[in-house]
Amino acid sequence: MMSRLQKQFSSTLLIVFLAIGIIAPTQTQASSDGGGYWLPDANIEKATKLMEEGKSIRDLGIRQNQIQQEDGFQTLDKLKKAEQQSETTYRANLSPPIKTAVGWTPPEFDYDHIQTVDECRRSPDSGSQTGYIKNRYSFCWSHVATYQVPVKCIGGICLYEGVQFQFTEIGYGSNQSRNTRVFYSLDDIIVTHPSLNGAKLKIDMVCESKLNPGDCREDPDYPATERTIAQWKNSNFSTEIFTSEAPPATDANPDRLGYMDFWPELTLTHAPRKFKKTIDGIKQTVRTDSANYMFAFPDQYFRQGAVFSKATPIFNVPITKPEFEMLDEAGEHWKFAMDHPGQTKPQIAGKQIPGAVGESTLTRMYTKRHQDDYNRNRNKTRRVCDREFGDEDREGKQCDEYPFASTREGSYTNGTDDFSVRMISADSNQAAGTWLGAWYAYDRILDGDEFHVEVEAPEKIATIRSEGQPQDGQDNRSSDNFTIDNIPSYANKLQWKIVDGPKNAKFDVMKDISFGVDETIFYDLTDGSESAIETSEDFYIARPENTGGESFTVEVYAIP
Repeated sequence: MMSRLQKQFSSTLLIVFLAIGIIAPTQTQASSDGGGYWLPDANIEKATKLMEEGKSIRDLGIRQNQIQQEDGFQTLDKLKKAEQQSETTYRANLSPPIKTAVGWTPPEFDYDHIQTVDECRRSPDSGSQTGYIKNRYSFCWSHVATYQVPVKCIGGICLYEGVQFQFTEIGYGSNQSRNTRVFYSLDDIIVTHPSLNGAKLKIDMVCESKLNPGDCREDPDYPATERTIAQWKNSNFSTEIFTSEAPPATDANPDRLGYMDFWPELTLTHAPRKFKKTIDGIKQTVRTDSANYMFAFPDQYFRQGAVFSKATPIFNVPITKPEFEMLDEAGEHWKFAMDHPGQTKPQIAGKQIPGAVGESTLTRMYTKRHQDDYNRNRNKTRRVCDREFGDEDREGKQCDEYPFASTREGSYTNGTDDFSVRMISADSNQAAGTWLGAWYAYDRILDGDEFHVEVEAPEKIATIRSEGQPQDGQDNRSSDNFTIDNIPSYANKLQWKIVDGPKNAKFDVMKDISFGVDETIFYDLTDGSESAIETSEDFYIARPENTGGESFTVEVYAIP
């Protein structure tokens, strides 16, 4: 039994703690065994303040981390379906094809890796539940981790000491092997008491085979790393490597695919306080293959690979860049086909042409594995071109098709007439074909892989007719309201073109503000002017000059 004196002392101590703010009354549900947490970005500042005050961060509604569970082996169909259901995309950035004495050749393959922790953390996706997939060979995830070690609990009210740091992992795939490297680091390390510098933190990258028993093998030369917090401050990084054994080729798995999931497991141990907590990071999937048809003309072979496959590739065609001039005709055709399918040849009512970002995908069809289907695509395209362009001068030109003959959505294999043909120069057609073939190899687009096509070209987003002077009864306004929105993701500027009327006209753009004073957004625009991107449904042309009183038409383009 506790004596009256002891009870009085405990009550007095508790009242003192509450009075000076060391313990808040809301902490009565605090955990007496502490906890480990990944902090949501919105709560980092508040959680850090509570940790430094010795208070529980659970008061912010932050749950303790849930340990990842192994899912076991899955079928190949299920794993492929999970890839296709991912909403994550990335843009592939290749150098332009090169003109040589023997024709167009692809550029050298170049990894576009995430180079630094800062590069990772600058991406808004780096702290998400999927992480940042820069491309098929570079992934990262970065999050703030906090451990709270209980010091003393009285009547369910606890004081804590804390350890906090920014954890970042960067994963690297390969276009030459079935290996995956994971680099990880700790930054911005905080301890609220010097004794925690002696706590041990073990970081282990856990991996799980998903399709075959040999899909995930940890390299014994790169084991898990355990250091004290003080040692992590002095040496804040480490690496682990996984490899995948190639299974035998079968009819169901001719590319010898393997799948693994990996995730970080962080365990903090503070022996004097008998504290040990583990928190797990997000899972990431790696697909490995031994597809020997990954080949880029004339002599580049990429027979094995490891890629972050839960992101749909975007075949990016930046034809606005001068160095990609040779792709202009092909790229313009592909973009027009996706944007205006009803105006393409053959003209078919209700035509829908796939491939655009945010819409349906294209699916690669490895031609030698599906030779008959590929030939049927080419033959149908040839027949349609002969019919549509038979009366034209076709010297120096070739028939370009979109979607490509090497896809399931090609002219024959799509099962409909949802495709487009156009005569373009043989030079542009050959350059585009070489470049597409190289991209298949460089990004490991296997037979059956889905992808989007995005052509970075000026995109018209508005057309406005303006009078040559302010409208009757108006001080500034010379046009009706117009809208600027739906800006393509690759665009970073607006371009203003005068397409009808006095070419020397100069004008401003204002925003119609209900129940307020209208605001001038752009000043002194002329034909060809470029501006920053602003969006609204309530813009109008204002204060036109140099018009001679004539009306004029302005087109607005979003440009890279």
